[in-house]
Amino acid sequence: MGCTISKVLPGFAEKFQKEAMEGNSPELPQDVLMEIFALLEVPDLVRAGSAQTPCLLYTSESAGENVACLYSLAEKRAYKLTMPDPPIRSRYIIGSSYGWIITADERSELHLVNPITGDQINLPTVTTIEQVKPICDDAGVVHAYEYSWYTGGGHYCPSPSTYSLGLLRKYLFWKAFLSSDPSTGDYFVVLIHNPQAQLSFARAGSDKWTWLPPHADYMDCLFEDGLLYALNSLGEVHAFDLSAPTVTQKSVVGEAKTYIRENMYFARTPCGDLLQIWRSLTTNTDDCVDQMDGDVLQFDLDEYEDDLEQGSEHVKWSAGGDGLKPKSDEDEDDDNLEPDPNTDSLESYTNMIEVFKVDFCAKMLVDISSLGNSVLFLGHNQTLCLNADAYPQLKPNHIYFTDDDSLYLFGWKKNHRDTGVLNLENDSVEPIVSPELWSNWPVPVWVIPNPRKMISASHD
Repeated sequence: MGCTISKVLPGFAEKFQKEAMEGNSPELPQDVLMEIFALLEVPDLVRAGSAQTPCLLYTSESAGENVACLYSLAEKRAYKLTMPDPPIRSRYIIGSSYGWIITADERSELHLVNPITGDQINLPTVTTIEQVKPICDDAGVVHAYEYSWYTGGGHYCPSPSTYSLGLLRKYLFWKAFLSSDPSTGDYFVVLIHNPQAQLSFARAGSDKWTWLPPHADYMDCLFEDGLLYALNSLGEVHAFDLSAPTVTQKSVVGEAKTYIRENMYFARTPCGDLLQIWRSLTTNTDDCVDQMDGDVLQFDLDEYEDDLEQGSEHVKWSAGGDGLKPKSDEDEDDDNLEPDPNTDSLESYTNMIEVFKVDFCAKMLVDISSLGNSVLFLGHNQTLCLNADAYPQLKPNHIYFTDDDSLYLFGWKKNHRDTGVLNLENDSVEPIVSPELWSNWPVPVWVIPNPRKMISASHD
């Protein structure tokens, strides 16, 4: 038999079980967790699982290329975790669900990684996404990708673009989600990807991505009762049954707005209400106007779409201080993460977050000024709404957020990230930790530590 918690830490099991039976959410210090994980076998790890307070996962140049740092809101301290190859600082992080992060490596290939256990799962190759095709050299080795600009509603441009292996991820990926804990072996992965924020999904064990046309402009997803729910930029929510022999879809919440100005999220509250959250950004320059008042950025986007519809050769665009612009041949995935003090750069900050409750009877959104005892977590993570009573280290009626604006993230990788804690009572924002963490890439993301080792899914 393997080690038990009682053998690792005498008296700990009794305390853990007592707190759990009393309805509490006992916190496990990270060093204690790692000591237990190193000694316990899989069945014990599953039994030892507990509700953990979300932590901020980030990287630091001084810690090393393969090291991730995990800042615990409960303990107000950071821990270092050695991550599997490829190096975490060379990846994009595009999602976080059930304690796993979804990453894109330097070949734009996707992986699931559990930062606590080190488990890693390769996802289907990027060349099975509908709009991506491999370009091979004379030896048959993939050296670039062909990227087509079309959605289920038609083509943006008849001519595809060609991107290097590392550059495709900058333009293709937006956000990713999991239906359940991959350690159980059965799960779905859903991607929001470009062009125009479409959906594709893959089931555990699948060797390809399945496209979900015709809709686009999606901003957030959640899984509930076996269905995928996807929120688009107009406030509409579509439901998909991914398990059906033929995927079915229907509209469950109608259009709530007529334009795109905010990043949007949705989440189920502990009491069962469905919330929509609209997050507005402002910038540090006069050239790129506040999105609430905008819109130089919106104007550039409109011009960009017009060019594509007209078949312009300017189909490779990049983000810069003057908004979107045609991409030059030198536009590569820059690994130099330090800001250039001699160059003006755009910095983006959250300046307002509005929260609405979906009233299904009245078929409308109701503006709410307070979350009560609830707490929201926004970013590249699965949007979370937690009860502060069960997580006493968290501040009720507050929103913990990290950067997830794709235009800003991938266009200005060297910049300081937009992270903080917003008090809904007075709209004030304070840093997550003081002094603030300097971590620009990959983007910091919220993670709920998951100690479960994989018990049936294949992994690297």
